[in-house]
Amino acid sequence: MTKTLVQPKETRKVLIHKAINKQAVNTDSIEAMTPETDKKVIGQFVNIECPGQPAKICGKYYRGMEYFSEVMEDGKSYTIPWSVARFINERCVFEEHTSLLDEKGNPIKGNKKRPRYKFIIESMTA
Repeated sequence: MTKTLVQPKETRKVLIHKAINKQAVNTDSIEAMTPETDKKVIGQFVNIECPGQPAKICGKYYRGMEYFSEVMEDGKSYTIPWSVARFINERCVFEEHTSLLDEKGNPIKGNKKRPRYKFIIESMTA
């Protein structure tokens, strides 16, 4: 008969990562907004990329915001949250491509960012 040796199980430490800072670093950013600071704005939607075409804008841009989804017609006035207007004006961009090629024949990306849409704010409501 042979004896089997049973070795004790190793105890492993479970590391728990705690969020040190739960506040937004940039207090002026869209992500740092709250439902209290997000006011309604009245303005005109302009489609720069494809004039005359409608565009669907949707998303949830900060914690506690209701999901926003709307198809906007070019040149019409809308009442939307300020966070959505900022998203349209600041982040709806595309990178302009160039016709230049590198030594391998791949297109060189341009550093110019062009806006897709614009929301011209006429007034802010409380």
